[in-house]
Amino acid sequence: MKKSVFFLAAAAMAFAACNIEIVPENKVTFSAQCETSPASKAVLGINGESKPQTFWEFGDAINIFSSGSGETQSGVAGYQFVTSIGNKATSADFTCVDDGFVEGDLYYATYPYRNNKRGVNFTGADGTYRLAGLQIPASQTLAVGTFDKSAALSVAFAEGGSKSLQFKNATALIKFRVSDSDIVNGRIKVDDADAIAGTFRADVATDTKALSLETYGQPVYSAVEFSIDGSTPLATGTDYYVAVRPTSLTSSLKIYLNETLVKTIDNSALPALERNKIYNLGALALPAAPPKDKKTLVFDFSGDPLDGWPTADKWKNAPGELTCKYALDGTEYSFFLTDVGNASSARMCWDKAKGGLIWYAGWRYLGLPAISGYKLIKVSGVMCLGTNSKRKAGIVTAVASTNDGETVDSAHTFVSGGASTGWTTQDTTYTFNLEGTEANTVYYLLCTATSIGVSSLELVYEEI
Repeated sequence: MKKSVFFLAAAAMAFAACNIEIVPENKVTFSAQCETSPASKAVLGINGESKPQTFWEFGDAINIFSSGSGETQSGVAGYQFVTSIGNKATSADFTCVDDGFVEGDLYYATYPYRNNKRGVNFTGADGTYRLAGLQIPASQTLAVGTFDKSAALSVAFAEGGSKSLQFKNATALIKFRVSDSDIVNGRIKVDDADAIAGTFRADVATDTKALSLETYGQPVYSAVEFSIDGSTPLATGTDYYVAVRPTSLTSSLKIYLNETLVKTIDNSALPALERNKIYNLGALALPAAPPKDKKTLVFDFSGDPLDGWPTADKWKNAPGELTCKYALDGTEYSFFLTDVGNASSARMCWDKAKGGLIWYAGWRYLGLPAISGYKLIKVSGVMCLGTNSKRKAGIVTAVASTNDGETVDSAHTFVSGGASTGWTTQDTTYTFNLEGTEANTVYYLLCTATSIGVSSLELVYEEI
């Protein structure tokens, strides 16, 4: 198959003047200019030249961060500005809805508005200005002819007290169509070493003002899931877009539809995803061969523990090494609860009071059922513990014999697609899409940091 990627003509991104209220009779106005390139706004239309064009709509909001609040700031959400524009337009006034805006010499601005707390550094001491906490969702909702509003990340930076904000698109866009009428979901996947979604830091170079999104220890992901609502088929002959983080690629970019690989682009043809570009994948179709049989198993851990499962933390003064049974539709499946080989106590159990199956600490393992003739391709868990940014999990091939002098990475082999990543937010579903697994083989869901818990666990197996 010939592998190619096409670049679209740039689509204009529209940003507008921002009215920032200090007191009702004394408004400070920020003018905002856009980059003539791929749309970073949620609403796409056609301008007078029949090229894609973006517009502001009523209720759109942005964040503005000011150095007047301090050269270094932590745990701040910025100031929220909202537009009450009547009709969509390429410019709009934004008015501050927060109290206490302070003018400064330097400003960061971001779209879309998020109230998450973050750090900002206006010192430029290392050659960059920095703003943390920018998010590209790992699960995006498709819309006809446009893309997920929550993923339309853009950033502006101004210095010297300038009230002119030059917004830049912070993402790359993947564009595609589908040729089959029964496509309900899909996934864009890169190597585990390449982060294309998650939480990033926006760095602006002090000299060139170049914008980049950098990792900084927060949860990041090597895949982006997409669908309309999980069950509605995508329309054929319709353009869809998915936003991804610009980054160099260490291996192939892969596209899946209905859990089936439909296109692979080698990194020799696509060495990087660049900011402010749209990559057109063309029309995507499922392979002609009949799909392989799949088994989807959903295990509910939110209720009363089943017989034979431990129900309290530290139920043994040694690694657990306990096989527990769970019956679904008349078939009994075996799970293996255990801990790192030198553990002083068993710290995995089904704790109803905590909401489900709990890994009380890192280096704790759940061996997943092995099925003859089928390989494990997907693991999804609904996190039942309280939100904590330090929680992490991964899928590994074996239990480590010791953690003495070892790191989680050095002591384990992670399955492709199962790299350690954040499981941070309560009631959120986290998913590993696995590659290179073998039939009738036990793989382990490992807590790699702090603790995790699942109220339910979905496992998908594919016939070999």
